[in-house]
Amino acid sequence: MSTAEWWEFLIAIPALIFSSYFLLWAVPAVFILAALALGDIKRIEFIDQQLAKNNEKLHSTLRYQFSYTIVNRFMCYCFAYPLIRHRQKTNSYKFKLFMWINCFGFWSFSLGILFLYLSDILGIIN
Repeated sequence: MSTAEWWEFLIAIPALIFSSYFLLWAVPAVFILAALALGDIKRIEFIDQQLAKNNEKLHSTLRYQFSYTIVNRFMCYCFAYPLIRHRQKTNSYKFKLFMWINCFGFWSFSLGILFLYLSDILGIIN
C-alpha cells in the first residue's frame, strides 16, 4: 500500500468508529433524555448533587427545572464529564458507567462530524 492509502485509513477508520458508536448510542439516548427531562425531578437532582459546582443556585429558581434546561445541563455535564468527574461524591459504578457511556456518545457525535468533514475536505469520501 502506498503512503496515501494509509493516510486515508487514518482518517476514515476513526470517522467510521465514532459515527458507528453515535448511531448505536443515539436510540437509547433519546429515551434517556426524554426520561430525564419529562420524568421525576429527582434524577436530575441526583446528577446535580454529583456534578454541579453550585448546587444551591441550580435549585433556587424554577427556571432551572424546565425540561429544556434539564436536558441542556445534562448535555453539558456529559461533554465536560472527563474534566468534572472529580466532583462526584458517589462511588456507584452504575453512575460512572452511565456518565461515561453518555460522554462518549456526545463526543462521538462531535468527533464523527469532525472526521467526516476532514475526510470530505481531503477527498477521501466523494
